Amino acid sequence: MIYKFKDKNGTFTVENPQKYNLYFPLTNSNGTILSAISPNLAGDIKEDNDHFLLQPASIEDVRNNLLCRREFFIKTGKKTIRCSYPYKDTAEYGLLYQKVTKNTEGLRIEIINFIPQDFKVEVMQVDIKNVSDKELTITATSFIPIFARAEKNLRDHRHVTSLLNRIELDKYGIFVKPTMVFDERGHKVNKTIYFVLGYEGEKNAPIGQFPTLDYFCQDGNLISPGAIEEDIKPINEKRVEFDGKEACAGLRFKEKVLKPGQKTAFFFIMGISDDIKNIRNTFSKLDSPQKIKNAFEDTKDYWLKYLSNLNFDFKNDSYNNWLIWVKLQPTLRKLFGCSYLPHFDYGKGGRGWRDLWQDALALLLTENSKAKELILHNFKGVRIDGSNATVITNGGEFIPDRNRISRVWMDHGIWPYLTLSSYIHKNADLEILLEELTYFRDCQLKRAKDIDSGLKQKDSLLRARNGKVYTGSVLEHILIQTIVQFFNVGSHNIIRLENADWNDGLDMAAENGESVAFSFMYAHNLSDICRLLNKLRTKVKSVLLLKELKILLDRLDKPINYADYRDKQKKLEEYLERTKNISGEKVKIDIDKLIYDLEEKSKHMNDWLGANEWLSFGFFNGYYDNKGKQVEGRHNKTVRMMLTSQVFAIMSGVASNGQIKNTWASIKKYLYDKELKGFRLNTDFGGLYLDLGRAFGFSYGDKENGAFFSHMVVMLANALYRRGFIKEGFEAINSIYSMATNERAKIYPVIPEYFNNSGQGLYLYLTGSSSWYIHTLLEETLGIKFNYGDLVIDPKLVPQNFSGNTIEIQFSLSGKIIKVIFIAAKTYKPFYEVKDIFLGKTKVTKENAKFTIRRRELLKNQDKTIKVYLH
Repeated sequence: MIYKFKDKNGTFTVENPQKYNLYFPLTNSNGTILSAISPNLAGDIKEDNDHFLLQPASIEDVRNNLLCRREFFIKTGKKTIRCSYPYKDTAEYGLLYQKVTKNTEGLRIEIINFIPQDFKVEVMQVDIKNVSDKELTITATSFIPIFARAEKNLRDHRHVTSLLNRIELDKYGIFVKPTMVFDERGHKVNKTIYFVLGYEGEKNAPIGQFPTLDYFCQDGNLISPGAIEEDIKPINEKRVEFDGKEACAGLRFKEKVLKPGQKTAFFFIMGISDDIKNIRNTFSKLDSPQKIKNAFEDTKDYWLKYLSNLNFDFKNDSYNNWLIWVKLQPTLRKLFGCSYLPHFDYGKGGRGWRDLWQDALALLLTENSKAKELILHNFKGVRIDGSNATVITNGGEFIPDRNRISRVWMDHGIWPYLTLSSYIHKNADLEILLEELTYFRDCQLKRAKDIDSGLKQKDSLLRARNGKVYTGSVLEHILIQTIVQFFNVGSHNIIRLENADWNDGLDMAAENGESVAFSFMYAHNLSDICRLLNKLRTKVKSVLLLKELKILLDRLDKPINYADYRDKQKKLEEYLERTKNISGEKVKIDIDKLIYDLEEKSKHMNDWLGANEWLSFGFFNGYYDNKGKQVEGRHNKTVRMMLTSQVFAIMSGVASNGQIKNTWASIKKYLYDKELKGFRLNTDFGGLYLDLGRAFGFSYGDKENGAFFSHMVVMLANALYRRGFIKEGFEAINSIYSMATNERAKIYPVIPEYFNNSGQGLYLYLTGSSSWYIHTLLEETLGIKFNYGDLVIDPKLVPQNFSGNTIEIQFSLSGKIIKVIFIAAKTYKPFYEVKDIFLGKTKVTKENAKFTIRRRELLKNQDKTIKVYLH
């Protein structure tokens, strides 16, 4: 690893950090301001995609673009120190801050950047100490370019939008308020103010400013700006010629003499607001070194406490500390979405549909009190055709597609049920299934096959023919997402790939492509829904469902031949036509009959998939391309294999134990890299595959073309653990930690989206693999699960999981802290088995072959420590 941990709170240091083109996220508790920062002070600060304080920074900008930096110049004698340049630096990172320390020209310089957890500003503190044996005179000048507009204006009317800038100089800094928001679809009056305020020591104001790029550079450039290298005087008054220019916070401070051992500090408050009073109020709360220090300590304490609802102690400080950052990742994605960090330059704000549900798996552990509200809101994004809005903004608004493309991902109906099931089991809340919710309605109909060009409603709510907003139960939402897909098949009787599945790179087979991989999971969900319904019928005997949905419950009335894909397509077409304008009427369906219908569908899918998709090579085929050809297996002289296909065959329960053994052997043969010790997403298909997707245009070993994709690897581990393949599950999940902490990964403690052919980690922080890692570690490795509210303990631990002879975990349940201690005896077996379990002093007995503690007993027991003895 390139870093060293320095405490037990995740704090780590990196020597010479500029060697690595990396970035670090900063934000507050509710994500109203978002920053990325690198050791060379590059990155950006923004509120959303339309409001950037600093110029938007992609990954190469972090290394190369001087306009993306929070620069600070120190002039001492004839020497100029540029704080974004490396001087044998050390960087320190914690929750959530960056501190870079430099030693040069007799000065020790510490630069701290953080966002106070309860303010909408980024704070930059520059501490300077004379560590020489002689008196030093310094002159300090900041240079923070102010972009002050939308991300699109980086290439769309860059100069024209600068003409809108109006600059106001303040005693402590600069305000930039463009006159308009430039948008050729309809220009608007701008209300947003972009600001940088600064002071030295005990609120000593700058002596002047260089408020535009032109004035700062003068006859020079950003490498050798006139404001620093020439005798150009800063100004204090506004000049008309500064309007319509690119702005910057070039704050010049009074010359200062530092005796040996003496130090000084400079502070900058950077932010975005619509209210000048709010800006001044914020500044008043951060206008002294002590106030800054208090905000800094408060921020560290906030994030540490936030993560304390779930604590792991493997008696291995490096692993424990690494897990702190992995636990934080789902929250970072909740706040950042899949945007606003340098690798994620394709994002436009908000989170994708899949991200909402997968991140919720981990958020159920850290923010369980908010889980129900979150889940119910998310379900409102479902369309009546079983598809869904693909993006949700930070404000909770659903958007059809971030690029305004009419398209559908076929796997999107999988994830809501998996998250809902976890929520129900943890909280014993079956009643959530009967909660009534709206549906999403836009111009996209029939799973993107039809467009309602005459739609005139202003909101995005589904209405019945009578104009009333329609609501249906959560159960109905789940059934529509799942059953529609059962009928949505191609010529191989496999669910259509549509515009892609989990693998976004499989996006060129919309007409004839089919996804066996996710057909496995729809089969699983159909079966699992039946288990929930069996439990629900102890409370209610029937449910009300949309009248049109009964068309798809064919076993209740007119059964069709499931083996004939044409019959399925006709049935689906009937439903999609009828739901273009729904009746709004509901029918009562007996739960027993509903279970029978779903079981018939699940059994058919399981039998069909098991009979038709197992290959003689010893693994499953997972796809058919746009020409209807089988994707996996032998192709010319090579073998094509995809990890996704195997993961969901195993996880769904379709694969037999014998098939799992053969599949694992094939995974090790074809997808395991012996040098990097990781699992690839696919074998090398040899080049473009225009009948399947863009992924195969990428260089092999990157992104969705054969990279070590963390998300699918952790799901492989989850699937293997679920099916009782413990050694194999550990090998898969451990490969992620081993690759992430190897020096060749060149990353901070985090799970990246993927590792490339060099073992380097890419696309940091905002990846769903972190949610699944924590979920798998807790529920499978440690075996801490819930069954309708009751705690079930069924660990799958191997000797390699232990650094000592104990592992401890703490988690919150109904506001109570539960502690579980696993105590391992010496063993020569490949994995541990449970000998005894005690709640306090009471021995826990088995129920249905599982060690189960009733929720009521656990919560009322004074001693909430559980000891699990392994042998």
